[in-house]
Amino acid sequence: MNEAKTILLICSAGISTGLLVKNMKDAANQQGLDVHIYSAPAITAEDILKREKIDALLIGPQSEYEIHRLKDYLNYNSVAYKLIDKEHYEVLDGEKVLEQAMILLDK
Repeated sequence: MNEAKTILLICSAGISTGLLVKNMKDAANQQGLDVHIYSAPAITAEDILKREKIDALLIGPQSEYEIHRLKDYLNYNSVAYKLIDKEHYEVLDGEKVLEQAMILLDK
């Protein structure tokens, strides 16, 4: 990876993913990864995708319905996306969720 990749996490309000983002950033720093990670409420995802280059979108398990709403747009813009594993999400395991994101970015 030459330039920093951008990873967006969304959930209903953006609060849970905000906590998860901090843990992911800590894990990325420990691994020396050049990634920009942030979160937002799911309702703003379409707007963000329209105006910013997002390399990977991770969706909180409680917001699974958002995949259907955003799928065409994600496919059109070739944004890799995945539902965050519930067990990692519930314990805010930044390292494991970062691992999921990096696998998406490698595809």
